[in-house]
Amino acid sequence: MPFFTAAPEAVPGAVSATDQALVLSLIVLPLIGFGLTALIGRRLGGRAWIIAVAAIVLTWLAAMVLVYQTLFVGAFGEAGLHVLVYEWIPAGAFTVDIAFGVDALTAVMLIVVATVGMLVHIYSIGYMAHDPGRWRFFAYLNLFMFSMLLLVLADNFLLLFVAWELVGLCSYLLVGFWYRRRSAALAAKKAFLVNRVGDVGFTLGIVAIWTTVGTLDFGQVFQLLPEALATGAIEQWHMIGICLLLFAGAMGKSAQFPLHVWLPDAMEGPTPVSALIHAATMVNAGVYLVARSNPLFAQAPEALVVVAAVGIFTAIMAASIAFTQTDIKRVLAYSTLSQLGYMFAALGVGAFIPAIFHLLTHGFFKGLLFLGSGSVIHAVHDEQDMDRMGGLRKRIAITHLTMLVGSLAIAGIPPLAGFFSKDEILAESFKLGFAWVWFIGIVVALMTGFYMFRLMGKTFYGPSHVDPEVEPRIHESPRSMTVPLVVLAVASAVVGLALGFPFENGILHGWLEPVFHGAEETLGHAGGDYQLFGIDGTLLLISTGVSVAGVLLGWRFFGFLSRRPQPEAVERLTQRLRPAYAFSKGKWYFDELNDLLFVRLGGLVARALWWFDVHIIDGTVNGIANLTRSSGGGLRQIQTGHVQNYALGIAAGLLIIALGYLVVVTR
Repeated sequence: MPFFTAAPEAVPGAVSATDQALVLSLIVLPLIGFGLTALIGRRLGGRAWIIAVAAIVLTWLAAMVLVYQTLFVGAFGEAGLHVLVYEWIPAGAFTVDIAFGVDALTAVMLIVVATVGMLVHIYSIGYMAHDPGRWRFFAYLNLFMFSMLLLVLADNFLLLFVAWELVGLCSYLLVGFWYRRRSAALAAKKAFLVNRVGDVGFTLGIVAIWTTVGTLDFGQVFQLLPEALATGAIEQWHMIGICLLLFAGAMGKSAQFPLHVWLPDAMEGPTPVSALIHAATMVNAGVYLVARSNPLFAQAPEALVVVAAVGIFTAIMAASIAFTQTDIKRVLAYSTLSQLGYMFAALGVGAFIPAIFHLLTHGFFKGLLFLGSGSVIHAVHDEQDMDRMGGLRKRIAITHLTMLVGSLAIAGIPPLAGFFSKDEILAESFKLGFAWVWFIGIVVALMTGFYMFRLMGKTFYGPSHVDPEVEPRIHESPRSMTVPLVVLAVASAVVGLALGFPFENGILHGWLEPVFHGAEETLGHAGGDYQLFGIDGTLLLISTGVSVAGVLLGWRFFGFLSRRPQPEAVERLTQRLRPAYAFSKGKWYFDELNDLLFVRLGGLVARALWWFDVHIIDGTVNGIANLTRSSGGGLRQIQTGHVQNYALGIAAGLLIIALGYLVVVTR
């Protein structure tokens, strides 16, 4: 059985010293890089990147060795590798270890996290070359890599939660890196607060797991909870509740509706941050959490329907908003929301392997697109408005060609990476009986092709709208920035074909099948061969045709590979659809709705509760205290300290009692 879907006995001697050192190096190297860069980075000046980049390059090498041993050699078998560091929390029968686990799912995540992380570090050498706080930036990047790798390697929910919160902290620090800009500071706070909403659910889910089975170890939880359900120790609603609480945490971290509002604003951070955290790694944490917890979700199909519904709604909502945005990074941010929605929709229908496949391909082509947008912004001297670009195709040729590859990949054009993973999600949705997910996914595929080639057209083709003062200074980015673009472009072109063909039987499927086999059996999903001229081939042709149609529409309206864009046609269409255009441009008015509900109305409720607390609750307590104090002050007057006064009082009291007695007796 796979390591994370059973409860194997941890045998300390079963792990070689080399394997243990390899796993620990993934955690220790970025942490050392962070510490040294934070301590002496300022003194290094322009060379502040050296320690941080060296640490991540070494981390990548260690990760690739581990990936090779896990996926290609199968050195650790289906049970995976377990490294116990020490007993963290001993509390009677309840213990939590600092321990790491590596199986096929972990290895696939390492490919994305380590590779994109390394390329972003290299890219940042050029991008942040003139920033006075670059030493702080590289220190934060190393801290993020430590946190994300800890999250991926953790083998229990509590350690994962610690890493989860550290990742959120790094997001706050990096989004608000240019903290002197008010917009960046507000975006960082918004990201932090919105994620806390989801984390409340995640925390409650962890508590519910612990109170139910008395452990937080992945292997034991994934075995004991289904057993408790099967024996009647817990009811179905209990399992559904746990899964939905875990999903709440995933919604926050992966920016799914209604907790999606933080991600577009997070584009205020430096572009390498957008590529690393908000496109290729951190936002995938929620997808990873649901995929890792597949034995639990397989027992709660009702929760999976919620996951699918939230995911596919987020996909189409975000795609519709991307239609009208003019900030190049915000278009890509909403594209990220949409593609993450695809992944959650796949998880929700039980297509776990296609979801992780799309996570892998998306990490490469979206990292490419964000870094490419940074190269464009660098070329036009910090301009992000696509309406003030255009005609850049020949001026920054490498950036143009690599972004073209990324745009074709995300649009799902064969044989690029996005084609294979997107098609599998759509095909599996249809075949597993979720026709509504398939239909909405097809519409999203059309929209994706359109808005991505709207971006390409407005940025690279047609006449130039660049500021005349900037025009003579447009230049291609340095090699430290273009080399990562080329590497990611190659990965975006070949990784889908290399890992996903033949359909449903590619190398990636062989790697991940043991991880998800139990969940697929529980859900009753039977695998099958992909038939080109059967239903699978028809679905493939439909999805491909729709993707091509979206690209052609973008070509038609925004002058892709043409010097004659169609502004008149775009204007006519905009006027005809003015309400829909305004709704999209206004981002469905979610920010305004949140402001109304939580800031204004919430503020009124808070002020009313404050008045009630101060004037009623505190007033009652203070009133009793004042009455007691006043009464005590009056009674204090008779405490003179003279014995004769007390004797007189006793005598008067006795006289009153006697008179009272006589009155009663005489009656």
